[in-house]
Amino acid sequence: MTKRINADQIIDTFIRYTTINTTSVPDNQHLPSCENQYKLAQLVAGEFATENAVETTINDNAITVLSLAANSPEMPSIVFFAHLDTAPDNANDTHAVRVKNYDGTDIVLPATGDAITVEAFPELLSYVGQDIITTDGTSLLGADDKAAIAAAVEAIRYMIATPGFKHGDIKLVLLPDEEIGIRGAKALNVAQLNADFGICLDCCGIGEYVIENWYAGSAKMTFKGVTAHPMSAKGKLVNALLIANEVINALPENERPELTEGREGYFWVNKITGNTVNATLEIALRDFEVEGYQNRKSTLRAITEQLQNRYGHENIILELSDTYDNVKAGLDKKPEIIASVQQAMRNLGIEPKPLIMRGGYDGSVITPAGLPTVNIFTGAHNFHSTKEFLPAESLRLASEMLLEIITLSAQEVSA
Repeated sequence: MTKRINADQIIDTFIRYTTINTTSVPDNQHLPSCENQYKLAQLVAGEFATENAVETTINDNAITVLSLAANSPEMPSIVFFAHLDTAPDNANDTHAVRVKNYDGTDIVLPATGDAITVEAFPELLSYVGQDIITTDGTSLLGADDKAAIAAAVEAIRYMIATPGFKHGDIKLVLLPDEEIGIRGAKALNVAQLNADFGICLDCCGIGEYVIENWYAGSAKMTFKGVTAHPMSAKGKLVNALLIANEVINALPENERPELTEGREGYFWVNKITGNTVNATLEIALRDFEVEGYQNRKSTLRAITEQLQNRYGHENIILELSDTYDNVKAGLDKKPEIIASVQQAMRNLGIEPKPLIMRGGYDGSVITPAGLPTVNIFTGAHNFHSTKEFLPAESLRLASEMLLEIITLSAQEVSA
């Protein structure tokens, strides 16, 4: 198949986007949580400022929509989704490094001397002879999710430059703060997109695509104790920290992230703060089945009730919130979406690799809101790590995937 996406151009586009530090800030409730997400949105939109074919909007929350009008109105309307922020695991500025013609040995990161080793990451050997993009070792690469933005932008550029390429209405939607609770997708008016289906590019190695993810929620428990001097504390002191510890001990012992895999859910105790008088405990809940997810919430309610009976209802408070849903039910209603993804991969010589995702993505909010949205690869590995790396050919093929899915939809219309 003729290459439609230029490899050097898409790499340059991606690296240009990585120079803007868009690390999300978990403790900032403003949307977006960092101003640089606006800056990146404005950069992307500005690249189409002279294109009459593309209409762009950026709202106060940095939700950005680039719209390319159909040249074949009978074809499906498709939305590409990518997120503007990068994970708060490391907030340093990115200095991307292009390793040319990778030779199959360990990749040494120049600023730190640390290495992405073949022993730790044997998947490296799948990319011998290709260019690989890493960082200098001092930051994340941000392929999650700037690789997605680059892939979508280059696909749109191709469509503009190739009038004979048939397509329906195409939109690229850039969303803020996916990494800290999928906040941007929750603020998005999905109905206004008026689309048939969506494609997120927020997934893993080449060929992978998400067929389901899990139901996700969080619990916040607050505890109020009674202070007393330890020399005369007997019968008086009620230690809020120890009440929080009782909750931890009451959770199922084997249902923790470090002890689960596959479709096994968990309780993740991820934060405890406070002192003997006031303490707070935060727990993440995950399950692939809605019944299992609801049972996890019921377990916490039961533990809370038992402790309230001992220490007083006003002294122990449980707050439960839902974060996102499993996309499987929504995607199952439109099996042609997954079929198109699979066929597009085969057409491009890529082995389809369905993935049960132990996580969430913007589509986990967008799909239940009425727009079925599949998640396909960007090609990157080791998300949220200073050892993140992106094979250049995988990135190019991610962009080709978007074009190929559109091509398949043209064939379906004409059939």
